[in-house]
Amino acid sequence: MGDVAKMTGELVVLMNQIAGVEGVSETAWPELTVARMSTPQSRMPLHYKPSLCFVLQGQKRVFLGEQVFTYDPLHYLVVPMVLPLEMEVTQATLNRPMLGIALELDLMLLSELLISMDDLSTYPAENQPALSVSKTSSELQSALFRLLQMLDSPSDLQILGKTTVREILYWVLQGEQGEQLRRLVTRDSSSFRIANVVGFINQNFDRQININELSILANMSSSALHQKFRQVTCMSPLQYLKKIRLHNARSLMLEKGLKASDAAFKVGYTNPSQFSREFKRLFGLPPVSLRNSMK
Repeated sequence: MGDVAKMTGELVVLMNQIAGVEGVSETAWPELTVARMSTPQSRMPLHYKPSLCFVLQGQKRVFLGEQVFTYDPLHYLVVPMVLPLEMEVTQATLNRPMLGIALELDLMLLSELLISMDDLSTYPAENQPALSVSKTSSELQSALFRLLQMLDSPSDLQILGKTTVREILYWVLQGEQGEQLRRLVTRDSSSFRIANVVGFINQNFDRQININELSILANMSSSALHQKFRQVTCMSPLQYLKKIRLHNARSLMLEKGLKASDAAFKVGYTNPSQFSREFKRLFGLPPVSLRNSMK
């Protein structure tokens, strides 16, 4: 615990330099983003990519259905697939802001790493949701610290960045919830099949998708797909599709300046009234109010 506390302090000093502005910022490593928030943030919908999420100072909570996942400097969050979640920042002040890191998962690198490891013969039952929180080890912190140190040295980052990310993944796989990631890339696991369905939905959310199509893709019956999908994501496939559409519509409005009706059509809605109702239910305000707040 002493090593973890000491390294946490060093990480906070480094992060205060890297995440010097309020909000979320990109870094020189494309898959790495940093965040600084000086006040608590109320619960809000958020679209998470497959990633490892760290809090170096403060505390965050993520909600998946009725389940709550809390992480802080002693714990990190594993998000193994694209998930529409809800997030809140519970501990943050001006003097001690919440400092967070999200490292997008490189599934190809993860697969290559697993091939090199020997202890892949057994797995626990696949009966847990997609998210998991694990204790942060000193080895994991050390690798993360070295990656952050490289951000202002392009030559170091180019030569050593991928090796350091590989080491981070290795320590995650050796941790409490490493099995979650192992199942994700193991082709005969149902988690791998659900991840394929999730990927398919995210690539095709703008067209009509039916359960039979998803069942064939997963090589499962419709009932088995519903059961396993809900077990992993805490929602049905169609509920997941709806949230992905709404999150993408919101991004189109905020980032591209699209009108609500155009954004709705782009993500697969054919009924503007239905889009408006479902948008308000998820985000707490109608799409027209979001547009007005941008002016």
